[in-house]
Amino acid sequence: MNPAMIMYTTDLGLLRHWQASFDEVNLVLTGAEWTTAGEHLIVLDRQYPDLPSWSDPIWRSRTRQHRILLIDTHPNDETGYAALLAGACAYCHAAAPKEVLQQVVAVVAAGEIWAGRSLVQRLLSAVNQLPRKPAPLSELSEREREVACVAARGLCNKDIARELGITERTVKAHLSACFEKLGVVDRVQLTLRVNGIQ
Repeated sequence: MNPAMIMYTTDLGLLRHWQASFDEVNLVLTGAEWTTAGEHLIVLDRQYPDLPSWSDPIWRSRTRQHRILLIDTHPNDETGYAALLAGACAYCHAAAPKEVLQQVVAVVAAGEIWAGRSLVQRLLSAVNQLPRKPAPLSELSEREREVACVAARGLCNKDIARELGITERTVKAHLSACFEKLGVVDRVQLTLRVNGIQ
């Protein structure tokens, strides 16, 4: 069962769009009070009045208790990066199509992180700048290790295939094997594992 979804916005158009996308989820146009009872999926409009800076320590307690999905009518990587570093679980366009919003909410409800491609690549680049520890990739074959290391640099399947001289289908097969053997579910977790962080 998904957690209750509460929307913080003053934009009635956005509220209607989200209600149309989630007709079985209780979306609430809320006042200034931040909810504290129970675990919720918080849909937070970046234009919400008096929103604290993402460097404010208040986000530590808020993101411990709730999964925060930041929506933005004018998204940019800097805002998304700051929000994710502060503990938000997702950053997306506020008026994205219904199918995309449903995918984002499903990912967040499952305890994962969602962000657009350029933001994910920025996060992967930041992770790759961290000091490396010996990567626990001994359970992977040599070719799987190669694919994992190239994927950890943020390349898409097509570019990995081109760099390693293999087909995209082979890249997908190797990545699936890497995910299974390493117990990771996405490229962000794979990058952390390759860099010995997770």
